[in-house]
Amino acid sequence: GERVLLFGLDFNLRVDRVTDIEGTVLIFIEAREQKDRNQSYGSYLAVMLRAPLEVGKVQTFTIHYAGKRVITQVGPGNYFAQSFGWYPTRLISRTAGDDFAGRYSFDITFRCPKRYILVATGNKVNEAFDGGDRVTEWKSDIPLAVAGFAYGDYKVVTQKVGEIEVQVYANIEPDDIMADLQRRVAAPGVQAAIGSLSPVALAPTIATEMGNSIRTFQNYFGPYPYKQLAIANISAGYGQGWPGLIYLSIFTFMDSTQIHTLFGQVNPRQTQFFRAHETSHQWWGHRVGWKSYHDQWMSEGFAQFSGNLYTQLRDNQKEYLDRLRADKQGLLAHDAHNHVYDSVGSVWMGYRTSNSVAPGDTSTIIYNKGGYVLTMLRMMMSDPNPKSPDPDARFKLMMQAFCKTFDNKPASTEDFKAVAEKYMTPGMDLEGNHKLDWFFRQYVYGTGIAHYEFHYDVKDAGGGQWAVTGTLKRTGVSDSWMDMVPVFMEREGKMVRFAFFNATKSDTQIDFKLPVNPGKLQINVNEELLAEIKQ
Repeated sequence: GERVLLFGLDFNLRVDRVTDIEGTVLIFIEAREQKDRNQSYGSYLAVMLRAPLEVGKVQTFTIHYAGKRVITQVGPGNYFAQSFGWYPTRLISRTAGDDFAGRYSFDITFRCPKRYILVATGNKVNEAFDGGDRVTEWKSDIPLAVAGFAYGDYKVVTQKVGEIEVQVYANIEPDDIMADLQRRVAAPGVQAAIGSLSPVALAPTIATEMGNSIRTFQNYFGPYPYKQLAIANISAGYGQGWPGLIYLSIFTFMDSTQIHTLFGQVNPRQTQFFRAHETSHQWWGHRVGWKSYHDQWMSEGFAQFSGNLYTQLRDNQKEYLDRLRADKQGLLAHDAHNHVYDSVGSVWMGYRTSNSVAPGDTSTIIYNKGGYVLTMLRMMMSDPNPKSPDPDARFKLMMQAFCKTFDNKPASTEDFKAVAEKYMTPGMDLEGNHKLDWFFRQYVYGTGIAHYEFHYDVKDAGGGQWAVTGTLKRTGVSDSWMDMVPVFMEREGKMVRFAFFNATKSDTQIDFKLPVNPGKLQINVNEELLAEIKQ
């Protein structure tokens, strides 16, 4: 029934004709060029078909376009192209944010100066030289949501992860930003030795880190979905994970000494957390897509969780707890209009929570809280037996089942909920209906962060038993709120989780016995419950 098809396309690219398979010229409307840096008319292309679309009938047409300023030079041998917008991207429905719901077969031929190297999504099936040009053809062997490329004067460093080849395309010369930093620290009177800021210097380390990320996520989420993973540095402060191709900020290609010397402190966007976050998008966004903007939190939130998980397994528990605390404090912080970020809207609302007066709210919500959703599910599904060979076994099975069920397909929030319910433990059934309605109602579809106060007393009950009594008081949320609150006891100088309090009321009475003196008791020691705690 659709008569108009809508595409995303960079406003620097101008369309001069659109024809159907019979060669008939079609009417189109394109966004006007940006007049100045403060005024944009959007980046879109609307194509009018001769007749409404019919179910089962294939429509084929050709878009011819060209333009400048899509690729910019940012240093000797350094070039930057946006990862999106350089080809018409089909917007599947009227619902915004569904860019990753579709999957397409890409066959792309690139032409660039032969002294440079080009890498793209898919597999390189052909390479030839035509005069001073290098001509390469790239095909996707499975349908992909998006396509991308990077190009420049690269040195390529490779490592193997099983049959997967990890390729780092590192610029030989620093880009303009890095070169300027290099000049500043080399200026008279500045005492700082940072060495070379060429991305090549850290390329082997990047290859190792990305390879270890793949190993970690294959263990938790299932097989890596592509034949190789290419990583290219970009002259920007963000990263982008495309299928089989990751763009990493130039700032991630610096070692810890350089970061501390130049900036004084480490930003998460410069660390292994950020690299792992982007690597995990091979699963979250590509292997499993999202159906609409309501479900995009499962891409960015799951990637946030993945970066935190990798930090825990690679570094130590302290670094992991710092990451979780930072996520929680971000949600409890106030935006420019004094709204608590968490109160602005739910993760399910996605980018509808963004607006002109508080544009940063959305990313905090879907990244931080979306990540916490998985953190809490992992906690609730973990095996409490300290001798368990793999406490995360149930959680891994759930995540792998989700990936397998929606392999190269889009998934909705309810799709994920249905899979999670298949793997929930009896203890998670707080409403007695074998559903996770309570959990999704609060943490996915709703807002709110509970405050807990825990007071207790321990007495010798005789017969080798110790009686624990007390109260768990909750405030800050509705009376219908429910949580599984993890409780820890002290053992050999460490706090060990041994049980959960099912807090289904505002005031929960604590009364149980233990065969050992628990010593000190605490709740939520590992920050795995999104809540504020007063011990």
